[in-house]
Amino acid sequence: MLDIVYSPAKVNLGLWVLNKREDGYHDIFTIFHTVDFYDRIFIKEGTNLSVKTLNNYLELQNENNLVYKAVVEFEKATGIEQNLEIVIEKNIPIGGGLGGGSSNAAAILNYLNKKYGYILSEEKLFDISKKLGADVPFFLKGGFALAEGIGDKLTFLEKRLDKDIFIIYPNVKSETKKVYSNVKSEILTRKEDLNIILSLLNEDNIDALFDFIENKLGEVAKSLYPEIKEVYDFLVYLGYKPFITGSGSCIYVLGKPKENILKVCDIRDWKLIQTKFR
Repeated sequence: MLDIVYSPAKVNLGLWVLNKREDGYHDIFTIFHTVDFYDRIFIKEGTNLSVKTLNNYLELQNENNLVYKAVVEFEKATGIEQNLEIVIEKNIPIGGGLGGGSSNAAAILNYLNKKYGYILSEEKLFDISKKLGADVPFFLKGGFALAEGIGDKLTFLEKRLDKDIFIIYPNVKSETKKVYSNVKSEILTRKEDLNIILSLLNEDNIDALFDFIENKLGEVAKSLYPEIKEVYDFLVYLGYKPFITGSGSCIYVLGKPKENILKVCDIRDWKLIQTKFR
């Protein structure tokens, strides 16, 4: 029997870096939202645990894949050995700030937990997910959430945005560690300066929210990767209001792309994703 699990992408509507911690990580404040764009994960029983990826991501096999690590953590927590053949159809670009690997890991944890009658509590599942990566806990639920700490302290919002967006991947992988290592003190934000963001969210004034959204980490990524800056500046030139997601490299825009965007993405070989918040 073959099971298929759908694993959504996310965007960071905005992201602010608050301070550098003693452990070398940074405290951030960010707003997550899942989108209607997915990797597909194919799962069937096998003779041992194996994880493979399609679409030429050969570096993400077995132990190098977060899904493999997630299954191993589930085995440790439950004592149930998993001999599964897992194949991931990668549609979400890697190194684009869309959280594909984290989403895959959360999806397999949810799948296994459901398969065994929710053997692990929600709290335990979140504990496991934190070991795998800062974005993994968010994907256990998805939707719309505020995140603090290193992105793992979550406040899920009941509302969901109902808007079309398009995302452009400029065919460059942004290395999160490299971007964070180039964060300077002048881009840090005080928590109290985010009160306007919190107020607009509480008022459900989403349209006004995007007048104040920014991504300070994305600005760093734009300075490090000319490909990101090229896409960003191109969109500004055409009159769009672009936003960088996560530490890059993807840029999202509210609404649907016009014909000129489609043509340029085709010419420049930029990956264009037309989707909605979900």
